[in-house]
Amino acid sequence: MKTLYYLLILLGISVFHSCKTEENNPTIDQKIDYFDITDKPKEKWNELDSLCDSIYNAFGVKVIYEYTPRLIRTGYAYYYPPSYEKALAYTRLMLAKFWLPTVKKAFPDYFAREIPREFILMGGYYHSTQSDLNAASGAGFNGQFYRLGMGGINMFDKSDKDELYDHLVTLWHEHAHNQDVKYGRSKYFDNISVGTYYKEAWSTKSNSTANKDGFFSAYGGFAPEEDFATGVEYITRKSKQEVLSLIETNEKLKTKYAFIYRFYNDKGMDLHRLHELCDSVVFKTTY
Repeated sequence: MKTLYYLLILLGISVFHSCKTEENNPTIDQKIDYFDITDKPKEKWNELDSLCDSIYNAFGVKVIYEYTPRLIRTGYAYYYPPSYEKALAYTRLMLAKFWLPTVKKAFPDYFAREIPREFILMGGYYHSTQSDLNAASGAGFNGQFYRLGMGGINMFDKSDKDELYDHLVTLWHEHAHNQDVKYGRSKYFDNISVGTYYKEAWSTKSNSTANKDGFFSAYGGFAPEEDFATGVEYITRKSKQEVLSLIETNEKLKTKYAFIYRFYNDKGMDLHRLHELCDSVVFKTTY
């Protein structure tokens, strides 16, 4: 599944397989950014609407699960909303329990300044006659620092703790793109591996080869923006001991680690503490 996440992030869209779909192609005006949100009258609210309202009141984050599919590129290519049942289950656990209260309690100043004000739930991705209900990531939405989008909601399964952890860590990868857009990772960071990025050949590399080349993962070798985000992801995913052991093997990794850790720490976020929290909420709590 991690390989799928990386593919999704690379494309800025969700992975799709060659399965057929019976959905009809909509009429799309390619000049329009299709992301229309209609506010529902309170008398028509369902349980999820009420939960989204309580999340907004408590955390200042607007959770959006109903919208007109978002056009990604020319042709019939767009994200589509999640199913109601999956969106409700996801919001209850991932947002209302795992993510928002944990970060607000542990890093209140960082939360107040850096948590996006919109969180978009995406069920999957549709492209002509190819679709995948299990699409995972949402980098196409994460080019603005005020909005975070995550896919894979139609595959949400709270009984699979490994997948929950992977999704939560991937969420922080996506949020790293928000931070990059807001503050910039700097030319200093880009120059660490200048001229050595794999570009589209990243998928032919192993993670061990990438580590030797100074990247936290093969996908991190795609481009500087993913180098930064995969660095954040690695530090969030792994224990402090594992991170420090890896960076001792390569000077570029050591330099990137120091930059990324300071980048977040200066804003009030300790990424090693964040790892501990992600591990705890997924593997050490009852839900």
